[in-house]
Amino acid sequence: MSAFLWNVVLAFLWAAMLDEITPTNLAIGFGVGLLLLAFSTTQQGASPYAMKLLYVGHLLALIFWNVLTANWRLAHEILTPGVNNQPAIYAYEMEARTDMEVTLLALIVSFAPGSLGLDVSQDRRLLYVHVMFTTTREQFTRNLREQVERPLLKVLR
Repeated sequence: MSAFLWNVVLAFLWAAMLDEITPTNLAIGFGVGLLLLAFSTTQQGASPYAMKLLYVGHLLALIFWNVLTANWRLAHEILTPGVNNQPAIYAYEMEARTDMEVTLLALIVSFAPGSLGLDVSQDRRLLYVHVMFTTTREQFTRNLREQVERPLLKVLR
């Protein structure tokens, strides 16, 4: 049985032990199960399952932060007089190779206001991205690679 299914079973056992199956008890049981599974590995170091969950949490936190800052920047642009944005289209060279990796990367890029994944090249190495606020190409590439693509690939690989 996979570690995730064991974690779900442990969450239900926890809730059943408390005689009340509620979302709160299931969430607490899931956390307790995660801790148990993280320490009951036969490998040296952290459990791969626990690390994968940490990577997912990290990715979600980065996406939330990117959306929050993009909304703030867009609201500032709308509320201040004059036009301060300089839109651009960048060709971003991806490390993602599978259909799922490329699709999720494009979706995450498009999720934040002010950026939009336009197209993927025929050889699936480039993602064309429209951004509302221009930075240098190097800064855009570094930010996208470090804040979106590498955390996404840690989750998927």
